[in-house]
Amino acid sequence: MSVSLKFPQAPLSEVFERLDAGATVITPNRRLAVALKDKFNNDQVCRKNVAWFSADILPFSAFIARIYYDTLYSQRTSEFPLLLTPVQEQILWESVIQSSDAGKTLLRIPQTAQWVREAWQLAHAWQLFPVLKDFYSNEDGKAFQEWVTSYKRITSRNRQTDEVRVLDLIIKQYEYLEISKPACLICYGFDFFTPQQNSFLNKLRTTGCEVLAVNPLAEKRKSQSHTKRVASVSSQDEIYQAAKWARARLESDNTARIGIVVPALASYRGTIQRIFHSIMMPEVRYVLPGSTDQVLPFNISLGMALSAYPLINMALMILKLMGRELEFEQVSHLLRSPFLVGGEEEKSSRAMLDAKIRKYADPLMTLERLVVIIKHVGGQACPILVQCLSELLVFRQTKLPRTMNHAAFVQLVAEILQLVGFPGERSLDSTEYQTLKKWHEVMAEFVTLDNVKQKTSYAEAVRCLQRITSDTLFQPETPEVPIQILGVLEAAGMDFDHLWVMGLSDEQWPLRPHPNPFLPLELQRKAQLPLGSTLESFAYSQRLTENWLSSADEVIFSYPQHSDDRDGHELKPSPLIKSIMECALELPAYISHHSQIVKAGGLECVEDDHVPPLTDSVKQQAIKGGTAVIKDYAACPFRAWAKHRLNVESIAVPHTGLDAMERGSLVHDVLAQIWSKLKKKGKLVSISAESLDNMLLSAVKNSIQSMSKLRSSALSGRFSDVEERRLVSLVREWLEQEKKRSDFTVIATEDKRTIHVGGLMFNTRLDRVDELDNGQHIVIDYKTSKQSISAMLSDRPKEPQLPLYLVMAEEGAVGAAFAALKRGQMSFVAIVKDEGLLPGVKAFSDSNGCKQFRSWDELVETWRHDLTNLAIGFASGDVKVSPKDYPATCDYCDMQSFCRIGERMGGSNKTARI
Repeated sequence: MSVSLKFPQAPLSEVFERLDAGATVITPNRRLAVALKDKFNNDQVCRKNVAWFSADILPFSAFIARIYYDTLYSQRTSEFPLLLTPVQEQILWESVIQSSDAGKTLLRIPQTAQWVREAWQLAHAWQLFPVLKDFYSNEDGKAFQEWVTSYKRITSRNRQTDEVRVLDLIIKQYEYLEISKPACLICYGFDFFTPQQNSFLNKLRTTGCEVLAVNPLAEKRKSQSHTKRVASVSSQDEIYQAAKWARARLESDNTARIGIVVPALASYRGTIQRIFHSIMMPEVRYVLPGSTDQVLPFNISLGMALSAYPLINMALMILKLMGRELEFEQVSHLLRSPFLVGGEEEKSSRAMLDAKIRKYADPLMTLERLVVIIKHVGGQACPILVQCLSELLVFRQTKLPRTMNHAAFVQLVAEILQLVGFPGERSLDSTEYQTLKKWHEVMAEFVTLDNVKQKTSYAEAVRCLQRITSDTLFQPETPEVPIQILGVLEAAGMDFDHLWVMGLSDEQWPLRPHPNPFLPLELQRKAQLPLGSTLESFAYSQRLTENWLSSADEVIFSYPQHSDDRDGHELKPSPLIKSIMECALELPAYISHHSQIVKAGGLECVEDDHVPPLTDSVKQQAIKGGTAVIKDYAACPFRAWAKHRLNVESIAVPHTGLDAMERGSLVHDVLAQIWSKLKKKGKLVSISAESLDNMLLSAVKNSIQSMSKLRSSALSGRFSDVEERRLVSLVREWLEQEKKRSDFTVIATEDKRTIHVGGLMFNTRLDRVDELDNGQHIVIDYKTSKQSISAMLSDRPKEPQLPLYLVMAEEGAVGAAFAALKRGQMSFVAIVKDEGLLPGVKAFSDSNGCKQFRSWDELVETWRHDLTNLAIGFASGDVKVSPKDYPATCDYCDMQSFCRIGERMGGSNKTARI
């Protein structure tokens, strides 16, 4: 059960006097120890002392560790077992569970090991083992006892112990230890002691040590006249209110100590960081690269996972890529990382390389695949990167062992990171330097895992390192700041001038019970573990609430009125703060940095829909983009300007399998091969089914083999077989449609042409041109989706390629046809001069879409006129944001963030600028 303070109480004023006399002070956490040491030093300064002995103030766990290591290095070394680190202990528990019969059925052994380790620690801290057998154990409890037996046997055989058992060992042998022992021990800020801690303190007292307890809040009991309850609309609004309140208090007194307590700090850390940053120092968010970092006036006690820091994340990505596949987005970050050799020198070229390889990359990438793609797209722009990755590949193929011990793995990691030039060529800032130092500490600790596990594979070692860095919370050291944002445990015993406690809704406060599943629930209730039952959770939360009331001259309790869930259901204040009167706070209105800039400027409206026209020298060369220039200009002039004059393009997203464009390319390639051999319809009709099948299969295999050089994962094994069958079936069905036609000869396939229109020159490629038996020509374009002739009509045609080919490349042609290859719906969708030229296609004069044209020549001339106008408009510099059919035209356009179509529609094409 929880043990109340049973030791003589000492006032706070007496603590400093006893510290001067050589007393030792222990605290429940490190933050309180640091705060008390700062108070002691300030007290010495106030006394006008110029020198003094450092105060012996440390957390309880550090005090026990000091006793252990003092004993370990004394003459009684042989009697003390080796103390396992938390990481070693975790790995040993995992090994024990994994080797057991019960562990073989578990899917998440690391998580199970964490629960088991917690149960082990609780059972020792609350001295539950002597009575554990008296309570009924379910399957989890029986498995726990089995694992405990194995764990104890292994640690006994290897003369090892852990943090909770070393305290029992110290209690047992304390009077015989030949170490320096404190004459006076002051327990500062403890709300309660566990039975194990109580046994230790009683042992000290029986061996002649004076044990005192100090409650730093006892002398600061405040009335509720300085306490307020505040309601906020949401959690985000609550954080905004707290940030503005903290800034207002700091501006009124820059020496004030301000505390913000957040029970669910882990869940809201990112939001708190962002909002406090924007309120406290909004201009810092907009500083230019290379500017000096400014110290923010607040500190968040909860660090981030070490693996979340970019420096460490990059190192882990390199190690993962060496052993297995890596998600492309991680590969992308890796290529552009400044912590890689040449990261600064090749910064721009690597960004361009990243954009290029996305077109051929897979969602999961191997190192081999990455090197192949980079060399294909032109890695010569990044020679340092190519050399680095090539050396990594050779290292992987020649020096990566299957199994090793942990010390060898750490040496291997050092070699790999040295190959890639980690941590880069630029100077590290303070945070990065401290992060790198912490990485070295983690790697040094990783070596010690050989004490609990002899061998490991490379993949297993990388997973273990990933888990360790993910579980390691790291907070870089910063200068002392006035605003402390704390979790519930970190705030224990702390006092402030102003305190705000947020998130105290009825759903979050009091804390929910958190019983351990491997200990009997009845035992946890009987032992009164703080979070072992609903009753104890309520009592624990009540004590914390009462302590907060005594922690500052001004105390604000707040809660959100609506949840963060999608439904945003209503919340009420916690029953623990209902008795406090609710009121509204009058806080200053702080203008955001963006608003200040907008307010300081004036709006100027300018016409912004024309750019300089193309020069004569540009017109004399082929315009990059081919007929897509005309197609994009017809859809929207701005799109054409952005894509074909500014060369703006969206970043491709690697996809699984083949996309529609790649499948269409395969169809084009297969048909081009088929007709390059058949040439005539007569050959198609006369060829035997077996010969045609062989021809089809050969063409399909060639096309797939060609594409698989860059899309190997999408066309490997069974995927290749499936795609092969699909193509053979699709093309065979289409050829049956071709047999329905009158005689024809294919005179051109994938034919490169240069066309001139409106003073511009384009390089194009015609899918196919057929010559009929009467000598007339038809231009054909393959499509694998449903088509309509309306796409070729109007002054801004959706599909202008065929009219463009017919008018400018095949003058005199009598038809423009889409060959629509869609399973079960094979057909020609065409505009032709006369009926009977293609199966199922009427003459243009009988088509509803062409009724306005009196003759074929008029239709051709209209096409010529409209296409010429489109080319002239593009060349003239017209860049109006004018989608042909809003919003359909914009649905699949990737320029929306550039043209800001959402802001423009409903208004003029004027752009507001500051």
